[in-house]
Amino acid sequence: MKYVNYLSLLIICIFVIMFVMSIDLVFARAFNNDFETGDLTDWEKTGSAFDFQPTWGDNPTARNRGQPSKHQGDWWLGLFEKYQGPDKGKQLGQKAGDVQHDAPQGTLTSIEFKIIGVSMNFLIGGGNHAWGTAAPCCVNLVINGKVERTSTGNATETMSRKEWDVAELKGKTAKLVVVDQNSGGWGHPNFDDVHQANAAGDNIPWDRVLAVQAKGKLAVSWAQMKKYYR
Repeated sequence: MKYVNYLSLLIICIFVIMFVMSIDLVFARAFNNDFETGDLTDWEKTGSAFDFQPTWGDNPTARNRGQPSKHQGDWWLGLFEKYQGPDKGKQLGQKAGDVQHDAPQGTLTSIEFKIIGVSMNFLIGGGNHAWGTAAPCCVNLVINGKVERTSTGNATETMSRKEWDVAELKGKTAKLVVVDQNSGGWGHPNFDDVHQANAAGDNIPWDRVLAVQAKGKLAVSWAQMKKYYR
């Protein structure tokens, strides 16, 4: 009798485990929208332009450029720069003020996210070579392979905040693509701190925007945990 009870309990446990594993668990998490993980978590690069990104600190000022980056936090994308901070940078033999110049090219593509706001805002600087020209350096909002919104810098290392109206795109799944396909003068973009905002102009936390499906495992990387749960 005791054996039968144990067997019944085992069968019930197996069915419970199978049921739980069959459910698509959805975990809300944040997005590396400002590169404060100190790496390219949530982004996929091509080419060589992003090999030494993100950049740490106001590197243009460190090299006496006279155009402060005005980045948010500690880290940002500065495609002319080659300094990854006092820890990682030192290990790689870098020092404040080092640069990689405009020669490297590549793209950086974010994970997909749903548009739930009416606008998007971000810091952008660097070159002003627009999408659609022969050698663009810009930031694009891409939906189903189509560029729906695009912006460039104003030929200065100093970033300023720009905004896209995305109200007509609400509910669609999008991704951001930072494009560097220019090796000439001002052939680099700068980018940082992207947000979606509601009709009142308030930024929407990314953990409300982003839901990642996972089967039986938490959809948060160690870099994300260090950023948001330390």
